[in-house]
Amino acid sequence: MKPLKLLILLAFIIPGALPAQDSVRRHELDASLDIYSHHLWRGGANGTSASLQPAIEYSYGKFTAGAWGAWSIDGSYTELDLYASVSAGGFTLTLFDYFCPENPVREFEFFEIRQGHTRHTLDLNLSYANPEKHPFGVLVATMLYGDDLNPGTGKNYYSTYIEPSLNLSLRKTSLQLVAGFTPVKSYYAGDFAFIHTGLSAKRTFVLSRKVRIPSTLKLIYNPEAGRFLYAIGINL
Repeated sequence: MKPLKLLILLAFIIPGALPAQDSVRRHELDASLDIYSHHLWRGGANGTSASLQPAIEYSYGKFTAGAWGAWSIDGSYTELDLYASVSAGGFTLTLFDYFCPENPVREFEFFEIRQGHTRHTLDLNLSYANPEKHPFGVLVATMLYGDDLNPGTGKNYYSTYIEPSLNLSLRKTSLQLVAGFTPVKSYYAGDFAFIHTGLSAKRTFVLSRKVRIPSTLKLIYNPEAGRFLYAIGINL
């Protein structure tokens, strides 16, 4: 099944499987805008300038679907992602469709889904977190289709990324320590390697009774590339 069709199918099937007596109040629609000094992802920096990251998300019970984008203000990076997820017992299964066209964007290739030509990547994520019971979490993500090809064979790497995490709280700041790695040769590295280690800190600054600014600081070190990265962001 083609990647976009699969994502759309999940978006229609999963809500229909939920109990009909659920209240309409369980339907939620949220929109947000993050502004980051850089867009960081799994040990790398995308773009060379500040990144605007709008998002819209629909949720109903244990089902969530949404769209997220990233645009570097100097035109060096553009991304549009779609996703659908279902959660139960601390586990969340999410199917992402990452669309990352070449920059500068000259031709919008969103509907090009042929293997070897597409700029889409399907990434299946399974995460676990239960902060009420313990501070530990883990993410396992595997690319299933698309722009994840081994140049030597023309076939998918099925690149896998594993990220254990530890969540802490210090005064009014939420902290997360991560140590992300790839277990085999993949899109991320030529062999087993830690690629995304570091810390993120989140805190909401209260300027007045009606003005609150959630902020995030990310400090990342990629041991495989020997590279230190950082980003500062706010949520509007």
